[in-house]
Parts: sequence; C-alpha cells; structure tokens
Amino acid sequence: MENKNILEVVNVSKRYSQKKVLNDVNLSVKKGEIIGLVGPNGAGKTTLMSIIVGLINNYEGDIYIDGENIRKIKKKKQKQKLTGCIIETPGFYPHLTGYENLKLLSMYYGKVSKQEILDVISLLELENAMKKKVSKYSMGMKQRLGIAQTVLGNPKILVLDEPTNGLDPTIIPKIRDFIRYYAKEKNISTFISSHILSEIETICEKVLFLKNGVIVDRIDLENERNSKRKMFIFKTNKAEKLFEFFKSKNIFSKINEENRVIASLEEKDIELLIPEILSSGIVITEMKEYMEKLEDRFLRKMEGNLVD
Repeated sequence: MENKNILEVVNVSKRYSQKKVLNDVNLSVKKGEIIGLVGPNGAGKTTLMSIIVGLINNYEGDIYIDGENIRKIKKKKQKQKLTGCIIETPGFYPHLTGYENLKLLSMYYGKVSKQEILDVISLLELENAMKKKVSKYSMGMKQRLGIAQTVLGNPKILVLDEPTNGLDPTIIPKIRDFIRYYAKEKNISTFISSHILSEIETICEKVLFLKNGVIVDRIDLENERNSKRKMFIFKTNKAEKLFEFFKSKNIFSKINEENRVIASLEEKDIELLIPEILSSGIVITEMKEYMEKLEDRFLRKMEGNLVD
C-alpha cells in the first residue's frame, strides 16, 4: 500500500447561521486505509462527509482528494467521480430494476464494464434482486444497492455515512468484507461513520472522535493491535500497592472502578516482574489481557454531550 494521503481535510469549518457545526477540522486518510468517524448526533459528522463529497460547497478551509483541491474542480461531474458515497438514505429510480439503476449510474461515471457491475452484484449477493423493481425493495435491500453503487467508476475514496443502517445482522459481515476487499485489493480508501461502534472497532484501522464540531481524539487501532506492548488487568488483594509497584518501575498503570489494576506491559516484563510482585506480599488472583472497548472510550470522551 502506498503511504500517500488520498484525502486531506485542512482547517475546515462550517457555520449555519450563528451555529458553528465544524470548527477547524484537520484529518488525513491514506490510500487503502479504512478510517472511522464517531460522535453523538449533532457532532457534525454528516456535514463533514457532505463537504468531502461535494454536496456542501460553502465552507471555510480546503479539501484535497488525491492532491487536488476540490474547490478548484469546476465541473461537478468530475468532482463527484472522486468519491463514492452514501450520505443518509440512498436514492434510486423506483420504476427501474436494481440492475437498470446500476447500469444507469455506471454510464454517469464513464467506462464501467458489464463485468464490473456483475462483480459488485456478486460480492454483495444481490443476484436474486437485480430483476426486481427498486419500488419492491426493502430498506435493507436499498441500502445494499446503495453500497454497490459507491464503487462504480473506481473512486479514490468511499464516504459511507451509516452504511449498515437497516441491514439484517447476517448481512453486516458481508458489507465488512466488501469494504475490506476494495481497500486491500483495489486500494480504495474508506471514510466511514456509524453508531454501531463494535463495527467501527472491527473494521477500521484508525478512529476519529468528533464532538461539537471538533476532533477531540484519534485512536490508531491497527497500531494497538500490532504492538508488542499490551494492556493487562490484575485482580489483587492490594490494588494500591500493586499500582505503586508499577509506578516505581515507570510502568503506566491505573486502578479502575472495580479496584482492579490495569498496566501496560510486554509479555517478557510479566515473567520478570511476577516473582518480585509476589515476594512483596501482593496476591494476584486473576490476570488477563485487556483491551478497552471503543464504546467505553466513546462514552468517556462524550460524557455529558450525548444526544438521543
């Protein structure tokens, strides 16, 4: 994978009347990278995504896609070819079949072969629905058709706002595989927003936390997964003493609300330290690897700012 930024958002702000919904947002997405965007309702997620795909043109700052400042692209068609997107509910011609809708959209994007369309249909297991009129589709089927159209024309980046909305839980893993396939095999980046934080945690390499129009945190999940240093949680009779022990060794640790000690260690550290811990009179009754869930991080960051 090339180490190139396919998307750069530079000092982007957006105001509606007196309300500033985005405030000096900066972010980048590399080629083939899958980045998650999370935040409560009203945080500015949909506004940011709409700016990136060119649906909102009146904003401060700059958006670069594959090195091009989208402000300087005058032709709307040329600008929209850079991204494949679902923003809110996908729209189709209800009197046409699923295949006819995809064929019509493929003409808009230029040279898209019949085989490319069939490949997308196959990946999303839509074969049995292609001859039906879209007016007969369920909400979940329309969503899958919407996801299918995002990759027509080989865009530089997919921008997906709640892509699993309305989908049966059995279909969601297929959407996950679809996104991964286009990221790894076609080098198409994905910028994805979802309220299903477990899905974001599973599929994304990095996650951005948006709160009141500001990115308040960035988490590199891929780095955490690959790091030799892991978080371990200890159940002990002397939590405070164990915490002080780790502190004396310059090892990051904390005591959680259940009075258990969480520490950042490499496995080789454990082998060396456990005998010393036990000899100091600290009894460890349980020890296991610990990874804080994205949901817990989200709730901590957004505390007092959640909107139903």
